[in-house]
Amino acid sequence: MHLGYPAYFMTILGVWYVAAGVVVLAPRLPRLKEWAYAGLMFNYTGAALSHRWVGDGAKALVGPLVFVGLTAASWALRPQPRRGFRPNPLTILGFTKARIVGYWITTVLVATELAAGGIWDVLQTDQVRVVVGQLDYPAYLLTIMGTWKLAGAVALLIPGFSRVKEWAYAGAVITYASAIASHAIVGTEDGDLVAAIVLLALTVASWALHPPLAKRIRLRRMPRECYAVRPTAQA
Repeated sequence: MHLGYPAYFMTILGVWYVAAGVVVLAPRLPRLKEWAYAGLMFNYTGAALSHRWVGDGAKALVGPLVFVGLTAASWALRPQPRRGFRPNPLTILGFTKARIVGYWITTVLVATELAAGGIWDVLQTDQVRVVVGQLDYPAYLLTIMGTWKLAGAVALLIPGFSRVKEWAYAGAVITYASAIASHAIVGTEDGDLVAAIVLLALTVASWALHPPLAKRIRLRRMPRECYAVRPTAQA
């Protein structure tokens, strides 16, 4: 409450905390671990910025910054079974034109919303200030969220950097899922809730349809006759 956040935010944050703790301790699950570490870093850095925004001194920053360091150390020191993951989540779909088209449509929509929303948040336009006010969140959260959104939009559109993209997807999913919970708890207009649900669905679709880039590169380098005929089971 000192930082200006609503009391119900403790419930939302608590659910994310428990989920992250279970995933970080569980064996393997490298992709989920990436999301858990991303969420923890967003939380602790957001806490540090929140304390600074309300004018708290250096003493209030010790806790968040210590956990930022511990989280970064745990992330960097993970053994390989807890680190590596395939760049494309749904390998079973294979490399198809429909998948690529679907991926780019959903990704451009999500990135556009993140970029536009990030600019609106940083500028603290009247529209976003009204929404934040209805949810009882502090207005300075818009600046923090806007900066993260802009970074996420860039991460989704630039080629490569699969691990950075995972963090961007994690941040977007956490943001939209938390927005859904906030709108549902406060009981705002149905349009705001529906918009958050649609954005969450688009984000998950973009993440799931991420094309298998390594496979596409291999196919491009192979002569056409090498993959025009399906190989036999014996081969």
